[in-house]
Amino acid sequence: MNRREFLASIPLALSCVQAGTVLARAPAEAGLRALADSKSFRFGSAIDLQNIGDPGACEFYVENVNSITPRNELKWKATEKSPGVFSFTGADRVVAFARKNNMRIYGHTLIWYRVPDWVSEITDAQALRTVMNRHIKQVVARYKGSIDAWDVVNEPLEYDAPDLRNCVFRRLLGDDYIRMSFDMAHEADPGATLVLNETHLEKKSAIFEQKRVHILKIVEDLVTRKTPINAVGLQAHFRPGLDRLDPEGMGRFCAALKDMGIAVYITELDASCHFLKHDQGFTQAAYADIFRDVITVAAERGDLQGVTVWGMSEKYGEPDKTGTDADGACTKRINLYDENNAPRSSVDGIRQAIEAM
Repeated sequence: MNRREFLASIPLALSCVQAGTVLARAPAEAGLRALADSKSFRFGSAIDLQNIGDPGACEFYVENVNSITPRNELKWKATEKSPGVFSFTGADRVVAFARKNNMRIYGHTLIWYRVPDWVSEITDAQALRTVMNRHIKQVVARYKGSIDAWDVVNEPLEYDAPDLRNCVFRRLLGDDYIRMSFDMAHEADPGATLVLNETHLEKKSAIFEQKRVHILKIVEDLVTRKTPINAVGLQAHFRPGLDRLDPEGMGRFCAALKDMGIAVYITELDASCHFLKHDQGFTQAAYADIFRDVITVAAERGDLQGVTVWGMSEKYGEPDKTGTDADGACTKRINLYDENNAPRSSVDGIRQAIEAM
């Protein structure tokens, strides 16, 4: 049995048990998926394993997206908790669900600073390189032909600074760990789209402009060295009242990437309501502007290959770890549907952006 047949035969104990009913009862034309398909555009969402077993949650995914990103199931802490001991149970179920519903799969993520303790405790450079190579090749090769795009390196820069993050990979392998990661992933699946994913590349501030400059230097170096990198991911986690989109800065960044033959993806689009007290004029309708404008800038100035929102409905999401308001009104990241599964204005914003493509 080959890998494709194996994945197709995985028991779907946690699959959307009523997926057929959902498709018959709620045609794709009712959601964003039909629009994205009509434009041959990749529009996706992050998904959690528990969502696959919830028919209500499934409906939003099947109706609205043609691509799925496993939020946690492909991270190192999920796939290789102990040295050389791999577990793909959760990831296999997400992949099988996506394939059952004719969705593409975006892999998140191979190399990230958040790794199991046993990886952080490695002190020998060659040992780390061996472990890194084994991990990337085991994970990518398993899903060759199923997962067509990967966040190879996630968040190489500090969150609110333009400096390379002081992670175990950089400490032992130097800045070159990024190139190594892409080479290893390409060797495991030469046909996969390989992405460098980073935060705050869309936003206005001197620090975030410096982050864009630093990412461009990294990409330029990789391209010069003929490293197989295909795209940069812009996470696009917005905090209204704190963050502002920088259309000019983001636009120049996307255009510079396009000039180098590098595409862009929007990979984790959502918003937070925790800072709205800083913007008294903000209304619920303004979420449409945020979601629409970031997509529009990327599409008009760069080679935009896909958009992924970081959740479908707040009803099925986990509490926002940044804390909650005193009145309890702000508990989740803003997605497409609220706690009552009513559509937010973000749906209209995305629809407008895709229609304009």
